[in-house]
Amino acid sequence: MLPPKLKILMIGPAQSGKTLIANFISESINIEESGTPRPTQGVRIVEFEVSNLSINGKIVNIDIELWDCSGDHKFEPCWPALRLGVHGVILVCSPSTVQVAAREMELLYNYFVSQPKLAAKQCVLFYNCTEENDDMGALNLSATFTKVSQVVINLKNGGNRLKIDFSNYVASVLQSINM
Repeated sequence: MLPPKLKILMIGPAQSGKTLIANFISESINIEESGTPRPTQGVRIVEFEVSNLSINGKIVNIDIELWDCSGDHKFEPCWPALRLGVHGVILVCSPSTVQVAAREMELLYNYFVSQPKLAAKQCVLFYNCTEENDDMGALNLSATFTKVSQVVINLKNGGNRLKIDFSNYVASVLQSINM
């Protein structure tokens, strides 16, 4: 049975592009309209619907509650409330955050995916690139991430691909919680 809303956390280092990604996949903004980035204070919840997902042979629409979480560790005391009732986790990093990303991704994965006992399919790592030739090679992720989908995204050139990747991720989460 599908939940009434799917709660998905989007978390990663500060300035990795989480809010821009959240706004784009929720169709809150067009990428060309985005202004100067501002740090998210705590968490920002974006609600929207993903339509026409194929789940176990059925076409469904699902309401999404996307929690765009600050990457600032001063909000760490709020983490227990953030992960309460979570169905999925999107980890976001970028080339500008690569120096802290591997260690940070491990910390976030352990707290938001492992401890609440989510399946690896309920997590995805978005590597937010601005250049065509950026890849994830510099990340040096631990073996923890071998079962986690890792997707290179580029909002300027591949926004439609991001929406498809996000829909596929949502379908994966739904299939994981319906087993």
